[in-house]
Amino acid sequence: MPRAGTPADAVAHSERHHGGWEIHYRLEPAREKFAGSAHIHCDGEPHCELSIFEPQANALASIDLLREQCLAWIERRAEGAEARSLSAG
Repeated sequence: MPRAGTPADAVAHSERHHGGWEIHYRLEPAREKFAGSAHIHCDGEPHCELSIFEPQANALASIDLLREQCLAWIERRAEGAEARSLSAG
């Protein structure tokens, strides 16, 4: 029978990306997979929280999947800012 994760089983990881973006991950084991979320910050200000849409068998795979989601969110945000800048100019 799978056991529920405890706070001691949780995985936390942070990383920095260009442009002042930081991603903070928090994963917890759930039914033999890792589920969790990522908080996206820029220059210390929180911007978004994304949950993993498909829990993975291990923490590294879950972080990789969340990283893809987060970087796509950051890219869409940058494209939107660029489009607004062009239309204002």
